This record gives sequence, C-alpha cells and structure tokens, in this order.
Amino acid sequence: MSYTIKATKEGLIYIKASSVIKISKPNSIDGAKTSGSPLIINANQVTFLSFDTESKVTYFMVNGFQISMKIIFQEAEEALQLARLNIEKIIKD
Repeated sequence: MSYTIKATKEGLIYIKASSVIKISKPNSIDGAKTSGSPLIINANQVTFLSFDTESKVTYFMVNGFQISMKIIFQEAEEALQLARLNIEKIIKD
C-alpha cells in the first residue's frame, strides 16, 4: 500500500490501518479495531472534522463513531473535501 490517506471518485476515504489511532463511540465500553487492511469511510457519513479530547485529528461520524488518526489536520481536511467532490487523489504517500 503506497498511501497513508486517499480520496476516491466514489466519495470514499481510504486510511492506512497503521495511521488509525482508535475507533470509538462515546459512552460505550469497547471500541472497534482495524484488521490491518485500510479503513474505508464514506465521506457523506462524516459529520465534521476536528480534534478529540486527546488533541488527535478525528472524523466524527453520523452514527456516533469517532475515528482518530495520526495525520495532520490539513491532510484529513483535504481528503474529506476531495471525496465529497468525487475527485480521486492520494493526499499522503
């Protein structure tokens, strides 16, 4: 896999598993885990992009999940905007 984060023309965001810090849902006991394959997010399901309580770049999802990542805010923002515009681009190699 030659990318850390990329946007696709189908409106998806691919995030390399090693760049995901955690996937959690507030007020729940367990978080979700990645299996080593890329995490695929539908850009239309992202409510907003911000920082979590630990100051990590985080996608806040419609279903309540929070996806925290080890990438800079500008890269996450660019991936979200391009995916919503259905433009394919690798943001970070």
